[in-house]
Amino acid sequence: MELLPGIEPVAEHPAVYVRRLKALVFADLHLGFEEEAAKMGYFVPRVQLKRALKLVEDAFSLYDPERVIIVGDVKHTFDRLTRLERREVSQLFEVLRKKGVEVKVVKGNHDSYLVLVARDYGVEVVKGHLEIDGVLFIHGHKKPPEGVKPEVIIMGHEHPSISIRDRIGYVAKTPCFLVGRHEPTGAALLVLPAVGVYQTGTSVTTMRETYLSPILREDVDLRRVKPYVIAEGLGVLEFPELGELEEILAVGEPGLLAGAGPQRPYLG
Repeated sequence: MELLPGIEPVAEHPAVYVRRLKALVFADLHLGFEEEAAKMGYFVPRVQLKRALKLVEDAFSLYDPERVIIVGDVKHTFDRLTRLERREVSQLFEVLRKKGVEVKVVKGNHDSYLVLVARDYGVEVVKGHLEIDGVLFIHGHKKPPEGVKPEVIIMGHEHPSISIRDRIGYVAKTPCFLVGRHEPTGAALLVLPAVGVYQTGTSVTTMRETYLSPILREDVDLRRVKPYVIAEGLGVLEFPELGELEEILAVGEPGLLAGAGPQRPYLG
């Protein structure tokens, strides 16, 4: 399956492979999250790094990437670099260094002080945006810069999931990719789900006010956005556009510290 021409999901992972760039792309790992949750009284298993490393190993068993692009929020805390963040980010970057690939990070709103670790592993941290051969990579907490005319925009930040309610009120929530069009530039838009297992994120709807990113709030026709749902054991499933799903979409809470700032942890 292709989400866009030449761009396909990596098995059942929240990542894509961009064939023309030979690039593995993912976002929103939020490494070190478990330490921050513990400070708030929520003791959760340390699985963020394990999940990220599994993604990398599976991707390299399926493809032969020449570069890895992380579209923001490698780490979790906003205003410091914790001991767990330093240790886990170092482990991830060391694995990627041994793969012999170019690694670039588009700085997300959680990536303060990331460069202190990245520079030791030859990882470039790019502020704002990264454009390669017509593909614009941007975290998504800010809009693309004026004047750019990419063919494709790939972003993170939103942590999209789809919540579907049945007739008796049961709600199933599953991470999903979103594919739409960025109206100001005419570019195809691809929103990546979060790698972080605790960042369940925004339950997608057609209501602009439910989104974190100004790109989705202001520059996209949400009714025409198509979700591609990651279904464990089934792969990635193409769903109808959001405008056709309105009656069964359930509006949930934002995901656990989904990127908008400190908030009450939500483990749904």
